[in-house]
Amino acid sequence: MGAIAAILIAGGIVALIVGAFLKFKGGKLIKTPFAKTGDAASNPSVADAKGRVSVEGNVQCPQPLVAPCSGQPCLYYVLKVEGSWKEGDSTKSKTYLEEKIAAPFSLDDGSGALPIDASKGGDYDMQTSFNETKKEGFFADLKNAVGKKEPIMFGNYAFENPPMSKANKFQCTERIVPLPEKAFALGNLEQGVLTSKGMFGMMLSSKSRDEMIGSAAKNSKMAFIGGAAAAGVGLVVGVVSALVG
Repeated sequence: MGAIAAILIAGGIVALIVGAFLKFKGGKLIKTPFAKTGDAASNPSVADAKGRVSVEGNVQCPQPLVAPCSGQPCLYYVLKVEGSWKEGDSTKSKTYLEEKIAAPFSLDDGSGALPIDASKGGDYDMQTSFNETKKEGFFADLKNAVGKKEPIMFGNYAFENPPMSKANKFQCTERIVPLPEKAFALGNLEQGVLTSKGMFGMMLSSKSRDEMIGSAAKNSKMAFIGGAAAAGVGLVVGVVSALVG
């Protein structure tokens, strides 16, 4: 019973932390000035004292990215390849590749376009577009020695295992920000461009500002209620366990 109590309390604490973050996010959305895209592009005074402003509008992206594995058009993608291998009874792992690429794009609500620089990352609405694990063939090292080594294909992406690598099992994950018709963005204005700055970076979502505020309030409330309930039950179970023991 003691182990169950510990799990419930730990889960409750995690839920409370998530609730606190969502409440912080909702407060940030409400407090940050909401401006027309044309005003934000031409008038830095629409931002708050920290240079933050939020906008929403139609997405203008003349040259969307093509996600390396899935081939899907997108505004931003993260590609990661992790390798693993056995050493005795333990499993070792290493990140062999991690790319974070953003396409140049802008938002326009009809008042003028505001360039968006999403390359520094942030709190984006991302979806997993590819996730696959493969083992390198038994004769890979031999083929490499005679110059006939073949890359590991993850969808459309060819991954080359580096020479002398210990890894023989690889997991490739691709996550993207799809190409929406409209988007909301919150960030820092720098010379007429909205970009990421600070610990939490930019917010980027296909949802509207009102939808994001409503979602943050609802989910934070649920997380607080669930976290408090789990922690409370865990404490009761822990007390009962101690008394029985």
